[in-house]
Amino acid sequence: MFSLRHLVIATSTALVLTGTLAGGTNAAPPPIPSPIVAVGGQQEVPTFSVDQALSSITKARTAATVTVGTTTGEIDSQIARIGTALEDADIASMQVSEDFALAEDTASGPAPQLAAIAGTSLASLSSAAPSVDLKQAAAAVADIRTASEAAQAALGKKRTELIKESAKLRNTSVAAETKRIDKARATANAAAMRKTLRYSETSVPDLAPATTPGTALEDTTATLAAGMTTTGAGTAAMAVPSAISISTKAPSRAVRINKSVAWAKKVASNNKYKYRYGSTGPTYFDCSGYTGKAFASAGKKLQRTSSQQYKAAPAKVKLSKLTKGDLVFWSSNGGRSFYHVALYIGGGKIAHARNPSAGISVTKLNYAGMRNIYKYGGRY
Repeated sequence: MFSLRHLVIATSTALVLTGTLAGGTNAAPPPIPSPIVAVGGQQEVPTFSVDQALSSITKARTAATVTVGTTTGEIDSQIARIGTALEDADIASMQVSEDFALAEDTASGPAPQLAAIAGTSLASLSSAAPSVDLKQAAAAVADIRTASEAAQAALGKKRTELIKESAKLRNTSVAAETKRIDKARATANAAAMRKTLRYSETSVPDLAPATTPGTALEDTTATLAAGMTTTGAGTAAMAVPSAISISTKAPSRAVRINKSVAWAKKVASNNKYKYRYGSTGPTYFDCSGYTGKAFASAGKKLQRTSSQQYKAAPAKVKLSKLTKGDLVFWSSNGGRSFYHVALYIGGGKIAHARNPSAGISVTKLNYAGMRNIYKYGGRY
């Protein structure tokens, strides 16, 4: 039976964001009916739904309601919790947006495309396309994004309050205290990266690639052979050596990767380019739209979403063996789907479209402390 597990469809016309999400009272928002996917008359709850996202964001926002601690140790713990909550709110929004991007791409495509995404055969489809209401889903996802941004704003405000109090207790300036906290977080992230890479090197098995990336395009020669000509009734004429070698070389993988990385760096360094959910350019990008455009700039077409880009990668490489041009992925469910993708540009750094507030930038691979980073990257 055909199953599409990432389609996010809200059964209500819109989310009602009240209480903590609307910044008003502390009352919890009303429950949201579980989104469903309808394909060929069958309905199934997706792996990550709108109500799950709302629950995660609501829980994350509670970190902004804590009473400021009275000791430096208490405040340090509260600031660390704020950092995790900020990531939780962002992840929930990215996951729903990623699922919707896949749904939108799938619902508008032909039946063979649906079959390819679902990993099943065309013969098993009971209808040519799923029965979906993308406008309804888009409205629900937009409300989740609004809720996430409101939660992150509240958490950011609380973080500032905590840093000010910590500076007072330590008898230092807010700027100095902010620098100390950021440095401590960066140190912890670096330690997490070293631990993850050691684990990757010693405990994560190599995966054999389905094909060698790029070899079919990198050195292709087409040979046209005309054979022998004849004159008269079966009289053999002189053999005419008419085999002609025509070079149809595409750029080598190294050249293509260098072009993609150069484009990614240029965009990340220019404030003209912004992050926007569901966008693929030319000025606004989401994470997979950004990596897709980076590859397209060098003549390589990628699929639309993070999950599709991972699945389609000809080779999967463990983190300890990343090289320039590989894609790095983040998953909150052990690799069943992916909510974020970045381009590894070498030197332990990645270029990625992060979120509306952070925008498009180059960061260290451990920008989120290696949290939810997947054990394999994708190589094209």
